[in-house]
Amino acid sequence: MSNTHFSDLRSASADYSSVRKIVHDRMGRRWCLFIDRDGVINRQIVGGYVRSWADFEWLPGSVPALSALLDWAPYVVVATNQQGIGKGLMSSDDVSEIHRHVRAETVRNGLEINDFQVCPHLESDHCYCRKPSPGLLLDWLHHHPEVDPALSVMVGDSASDLELARNLAAVTGGCVGVHIGPSEGLDEVADESFNSLQEFTSAVISAMKELR
Repeated sequence: MSNTHFSDLRSASADYSSVRKIVHDRMGRRWCLFIDRDGVINRQIVGGYVRSWADFEWLPGSVPALSALLDWAPYVVVATNQQGIGKGLMSSDDVSEIHRHVRAETVRNGLEINDFQVCPHLESDHCYCRKPSPGLLLDWLHHHPEVDPALSVMVGDSASDLELARNLAAVTGGCVGVHIGPSEGLDEVADESFNSLQEFTSAVISAMKELR
């Protein structure tokens, strides 16, 4: 994620009435919250890769935010492109070990992140699973027919995450795209925008309290 300036940040006092609708429409339903990894829950290494747990640095507030989201969403899946695997800079086992730690640190009340969907391919491979293609999410949804795909929510910090939300919606009939981080012109293509995962979670928690 790029460095932020106060002028880049959206007001924390914004009207989140649309978030209440998102929460309301999913109450009592089976749906999945898909979350990008680098730049959303941990610091992105600009020009590099998180190759091991030693390289992984949580973004402020992301651990309690992720844990709280487990109380909201029936299913939580981290979806991430990791072409460092395809480049031979790290192995699939290295990435799985990172995710083992992430899952362990965010367990809440016996709830945990359901899955980690990883695309290991190079961008030049033009595979079906690399975001913004919807294959990574469609594969998971295919194996979980109990989940309503049209109620999916995709949270990410990049244009590819928001494009993924639109591509998934074109196939399933719906997907809310939530942008996290500095605007960088992405607010216009996002359904919702927040400065951080923590801020998004706070809006969700407030909506849940109002709707109870």
